[in-house]
Amino acid sequence: MSILKKKVRIVILSVLTVILSVSFFGAAKASADTTIIPDISEWQGKLTGSQVSNLKSQVSFIINRRQYGANYQDKYATNNTNLYTQYGIPFGEYDYATFTSAASARNEANVFYQNSNKNAKFYVLDYEENDVTSGSSNAAVKAWYNQMRSLTGKKLVFYSYQSFATAHANTARKSFDAQWIANYSSRPTIQTDLWQYTNKKYVPALKESVDASTILNSSKPITWWIGGAQSADTSQPTYFTDVVTSVTTTKKIYLYDSTSFKKANRVVKVQPGTKVSVTAIHKRASGAYYFETADGRYLTANKNYVQ
Repeated sequence: MSILKKKVRIVILSVLTVILSVSFFGAAKASADTTIIPDISEWQGKLTGSQVSNLKSQVSFIINRRQYGANYQDKYATNNTNLYTQYGIPFGEYDYATFTSAASARNEANVFYQNSNKNAKFYVLDYEENDVTSGSSNAAVKAWYNQMRSLTGKKLVFYSYQSFATAHANTARKSFDAQWIANYSSRPTIQTDLWQYTNKKYVPALKESVDASTILNSSKPITWWIGGAQSADTSQPTYFTDVVTSVTTTKKIYLYDSTSFKKANRVVKVQPGTKVSVTAIHKRASGAYYFETADGRYLTANKNYVQ
């Protein structure tokens, strides 16, 4: 083969190599973009329909902040989650915890659930600062979980940094349906279903970098997070089974003048947050429980409505 032919062949091979490399890495980048799992809050601003429309092809699902403790709602949570629903992007919602006790955790869970978008596929406790001043942090985390479980049958997810999770919620976190662990320097060494591996993942639709995660547990693939039998927001009733001195309503309920809870037997409408004194508890043949008050009225003992 002549020197000229060899040079031509080398040039052709070089060009083909460049073309194939661009094609391969371009395809890899496109594939990677569609597997972004970002978490979004008001820091990303009030999203527009155009942004969310573009996001749909770039993410697997989104985890959106709903609140920062019970007293602060994310400015754009309602706008942004409504847009995810409109454009068909699966999402979960998270509560950045600031509770100070088990009772405070239950209240925070109630507020979180009441304000959440009920199209959310799952709910997350973001527990990364210890504000607990009464009781243990494990007890408070478990109280949040128990209250949410009484309100919804959807998946409940625990989020934290690895070191914080093991120091402050090492037992309670294991009650959750999944664990989402942040560790930017290396893969987590504790049980991790979803790994937040960076806070600098560029999302083209947003034109900025955000926190992003990837799935580590193959038994909980994307389909586990955005669907499945557990995704329906229809929790099974759980009841008080022992008498207590009082309960506080978490939803609007009625007091009845009969043990038959028919509409005709309603006597008092009770608003959420009302404390009701009780003196006895009774069980129906169906397995349901109800309370009796000192003045002979009756109310549900369903933990979806009273705590």
